[in-house]
Amino acid sequence: MTFLELCQRLRQEVGAAGTGPAAVTGQHGEYQRLVSWVATAWQEIQLERRHWRFAWAEASVTLDPAFRDFAGPADLDRWEADTLRIDGTRIHELPWAMFRERYRQDSEAERPTVITRLPDDTLRLDTTPAAAGALTFEYYRLPQTLTANGDVPRMPEAYHLLIVYRAMLAYALYENAPEVAQQARVGEQQIMPEMLRRELPEAKLGGPLA
Repeated sequence: MTFLELCQRLRQEVGAAGTGPAAVTGQHGEYQRLVSWVATAWQEIQLERRHWRFAWAEASVTLDPAFRDFAGPADLDRWEADTLRIDGTRIHELPWAMFRERYRQDSEAERPTVITRLPDDTLRLDTTPAAAGALTFEYYRLPQTLTANGDVPRMPEAYHLLIVYRAMLAYALYENAPEVAQQARVGEQQIMPEMLRRELPEAKLGGPLA
């Protein structure tokens, strides 16, 4: 469902007046609240876990031999450090606090082997690349913000009603409608366990006990 369709479904589920909203912008009163509750519900769901499969992505950053600093993807939240590569060769991540002590100046190494992420999200290598190349890695994206009528949540459509149910809880709190809250909780419990099972990475088993 699109952002607009989610808002319309919320209006239908809670029994609000009218047939709208006709758009997610330019609304006032109750329709404005419905739109806001849907947008907020989607943000909340995304923030509940750090590694949703639907937030996963791959990046390729072109490296210029004249620079150590590069811009990463605009939606970069956290990368998978063990996937960091330059032209297929593994490089290592170092926290900024340690990196700035060791590599305040260009290390003048033959090729970059260490990378860090500055507080302003700039990516910095320990040395300037000798030639153009590509930095690649897997990462998890920042939460998606729904703003336009046609925006579609990243998660599989089979789980889109979860957003509506979460928004219904906000409606129920505002309107003091316990029957709506109960309906929302039942609906959420029908969807959330399956989404957690399918959209989170498999748990890694620990080693054998001593």
